[in-house]
This record gives sequence, C-alpha cells and structure tokens, in this order.
Amino acid sequence: MLATTFKKSAVALAFGLTTFAASSAFAAEPIVLPVTGGNIHFGNDFDTLGEFTDVFQFTLTEPTDVTGTASSTYLTIGSLLYQGIDLTSVVLSGGSSVENTVSYYFDGGSSSTNTWTFSGINLTAGTYTLTIKGEAGLTSIPTAQASYGGNLTFTAAVPEPSTYGMLALGLGLVGFAARSRRNASKFA
Repeated sequence: MLATTFKKSAVALAFGLTTFAASSAFAAEPIVLPVTGGNIHFGNDFDTLGEFTDVFQFTLTEPTDVTGTASSTYLTIGSLLYQGIDLTSVVLSGGSSVENTVSYYFDGGSSSTNTWTFSGINLTAGTYTLTIKGEAGLTSIPTAQASYGGNLTFTAAVPEPSTYGMLALGLGLVGFAARSRRNASKFA
C-alpha cells in the first residue's frame, strides 16, 4: 500500500514538474506596438512578485535609425527597498539587426536606476521584437508596486553626402549618353 501511494505521488510530481517546465519554455505572446510619430512607448506595472518576460513587437516600413531607453528606478531607505524591480535583459532582435546591441548603466546609489540604452542602431524595414526580462517585487514591502518604462525613437535614415554626389554624377552620365546617341543618330 505504501509503495503504491509513493508511486502515485512520484508520478504526480513528475507530471507536475514537466507541466511547469513546458509552460516556462513558451515565450510570452508579443504585444504589438504601433509606431506613431516616430516613437514607441512601452512598459509594464506589476502587483505580484516574481520573474517576468515581456515581449513587444513593432514593424518598420522604411530604413530607420533607433535610439531609446528602458529603465526602472527604486529607492532604498535604510534596509527598506521601495518599488523594487530589476531589469536583467533587454534584447532587440529581428529584421537584419544584431541581438544584444544594448548598453547597460546602473548608478548604484541610494536611489538606484537600471537604465538600458539603445543608440546608433540602423534598422532596415521589417518586424522587430524587443524582449525585456527581469524580476519584479524586490521590495521589503510586499504590497508595493513595481514598474518600468521605456521609449524608442525612430529617425529616417539620411543618406551620406557622397550618395547625393554619386546620384548627380550618374544622372549627368545618363544625360551625356542620351545626348551622344541623339547626336550620333543625326549623322547616320
């Protein structure tokens, strides 16, 4: 009887662990963000403790340069920690971009800020994913809320001045070739 109960418990435990492992393997459903006025605002508020993964998705219709930040702030007074959240990973991927193109800054003072900065990233037209991971509820007060926010700014890619020079030279050569053909046909 004891062996049967143990087997049932072991099977139930194994099933529970595999179910938990399988559910954590799936990525969060992406939140599709519209690019309005060259900006995207993103963030999340948390009422519960624990790790999180937020996935945001956006689509660009033309090549652009992107800059932006994702940050969270919390305050410590003595041994108390208020509005605790820790951003552990910010990854921009998709299209032709390279993952992990984000720098990180942590000021480490009594009012601490996690800041992840995007700058000088050239993106082609396509769909991109911004994945933010962290832990919410790093607080001495269990009812305190935690949040983070961020902004991405898109600027249309501007061609180099040499590009305009090459364009003018190319148009000049096309004009010269057309004129030469017209003059050659007059003499033929």
